[in-house]
Amino acid sequence: MLESAVVHAHDAIVILEAHPHNGQGRSVLYVNDAFCRLSGYSRSEVVGRSLYLLRGPDTDAATLEQLREALDNGQPLRTELMNYRKDGTPYWVDLSLVPVSDRRGRIAHWVMIQRDITDQRQAAEALRKSEERYRLLFDGNPQPMWVIESHTGRFLAVNEAAIRVYQYNREEFSCLKASDLEVGELSVPIPPSTSSSRFRRHRTRFGKILNVEIISHPLVVDGRDAELVLIHDWTERLQLEEQLRQAQKMEAIGQMAGGVAHDFNNIMTGILGSLGLIRLPADDPNKALLQAVEKAALRAADLTSKLLAFARRNQLVLAQVQPADIVTEVVTLLRHAIDPRITFTVSVTENCPPIWADPNLLVQALVNLCLNSRDAMPNGGTITLRAHPVTIHEADLLAYPADAKPGHYVCLCVQDTGTGIPPELLGRIFEPFFTTKEVGKGTGLGLPMVLGIVKQHQGWLRCNSTWGQGTCMELYLPVEGSLAAGPVTGPRSDNFTTVKTLVETPRRAAPNVSATRSANGFHSPQASRRCILLVDDEAMIRDIGRAALTSAGYEVLLAEDGAEAVEVFQREHEHIDLVILDVMMPRLSGRDAFRQMTALVPDVRVLFSTGYSSEELTELDGAVGLLTKPYRPQELLAAVEAALAVSLTSPAEKDNASMNEQNYIVSTS
Repeated sequence: MLESAVVHAHDAIVILEAHPHNGQGRSVLYVNDAFCRLSGYSRSEVVGRSLYLLRGPDTDAATLEQLREALDNGQPLRTELMNYRKDGTPYWVDLSLVPVSDRRGRIAHWVMIQRDITDQRQAAEALRKSEERYRLLFDGNPQPMWVIESHTGRFLAVNEAAIRVYQYNREEFSCLKASDLEVGELSVPIPPSTSSSRFRRHRTRFGKILNVEIISHPLVVDGRDAELVLIHDWTERLQLEEQLRQAQKMEAIGQMAGGVAHDFNNIMTGILGSLGLIRLPADDPNKALLQAVEKAALRAADLTSKLLAFARRNQLVLAQVQPADIVTEVVTLLRHAIDPRITFTVSVTENCPPIWADPNLLVQALVNLCLNSRDAMPNGGTITLRAHPVTIHEADLLAYPADAKPGHYVCLCVQDTGTGIPPELLGRIFEPFFTTKEVGKGTGLGLPMVLGIVKQHQGWLRCNSTWGQGTCMELYLPVEGSLAAGPVTGPRSDNFTTVKTLVETPRRAAPNVSATRSANGFHSPQASRRCILLVDDEAMIRDIGRAALTSAGYEVLLAEDGAEAVEVFQREHEHIDLVILDVMMPRLSGRDAFRQMTALVPDVRVLFSTGYSSEELTELDGAVGLLTKPYRPQELLAAVEAALAVSLTSPAEKDNASMNEQNYIVSTS
């Protein structure tokens, strides 16, 4: 019965001699039919030989060494081994080796049983490779992934990206549920990736808020219902989209503000001009009322100037500026003008590089920020002004506003210990006319003006504020050499500019205006026999300009747009000494009219006028100057005298004068 069982067994059975001979290993004494079927060798090919014939290139040497040691020590052994069939194909066996002793206890022979486990090993290897691929996909995915138990939401597995992004280690994750990360739903203008997607706001271990899309798929883990979850972090994209929307909104508001300011300047020119033409005796009781009206008009003009600053349509006067000098001037201006309970601290990095900027406007911007800080500290506190160099690399841009660019900058910072800005208002603080102050306490144009100044300097502004702790406003400005010298459109601090050349040079005091005012009006010794063509699409400005100029002794011709101006000039150019030409007009703009006039008379003397402080000034080369609105009669006359004083004998000399003439500033104060 035993022999029949061995012969007909399904497992391969081999009987080996007790001891090796001739160093060739133990010879085979017997193999059953199952061994022959499994190995492909016949019984005659195996009996009397060593089982070394089953070895192959991938047979594990360490396992063979275990077999040798078990045989030498007379110990049983169970292991797994790869053998090779007669045709060279490999197969795996579960091998059991047992010694058989005689009556005296000596080993008489060995019995080896080999069970074919090739299919199991291949299945296990396929599973291992599948798990390895899964692990690579899971752990190698740059986006956070995890497996959670469906019923409880507890984490069963997390990948490396989840650990990196959420800053919990695996042990900490195992103690959490998915709901522990959530701080609310997220409403976003992003279509879901799948029908199973949902949007949530997550909080990391250290409090950072993430805007995420959660994509989950059901699966079974160890017999339990689970979910494989992929996290798509939309935080940076949403931030960039919000910054883009904000930039587009501010650009649209800026365009509107510039247009409103342009029209408003035309109106203010009429008001101030009319006031300037009204002549009352010194003891007239209405004189004080007129002065009050003029004061209000000047305040309105200042408001318009701030609108233009926000719209970036004023003009910068650039110079090399040391940040330390700017900070020092701001502190000097404010130290004795602010509540003594507020202290100033200053920190300027040694050897801080210079910047190419308009110093008056930088002081104006920083003073405005300091005044905001003052208002945020009614019970006193500290205002800190800092200046230090910063190098922005491409990899750093995500930490800065969307308009930031790589390069070398100086950061001017105003920090306070005030009340801070509520988070829900941070996105609106740069909108024109938005203010949280009481009625009459603020116009809502301070921060927009600062933003316009900074952007006009090719920089950007960053606001960091914590409600209840304070605010830090950072102005990033390119170091010297980052801006080209010459005219750059942007805001200025002067209320009224009478004559400006088109290429900026250092400002000097306005020339003495020889026009004097008498009981009969204005008089200029230069006006005799001088003819001026005044071109403006606003009838009120034409009427006031004509009144002021004729009262000073000038002959005046009028035109309401560029086309009419060209027609008048074609008829009267031999008698016209100066053309005052509005830049923006219907039918034919001032620029186009200027080109047609110069085609007829190359050395025509033109003084441009505009409600903006910048109209792509580089296109106006050849004009003798720029008259900005609003202006009063005395400023108009000063501009005319300065323009007529420019000596032009040829087109070449005219261009040279236009390029080199100084800026003439007439203050209304």
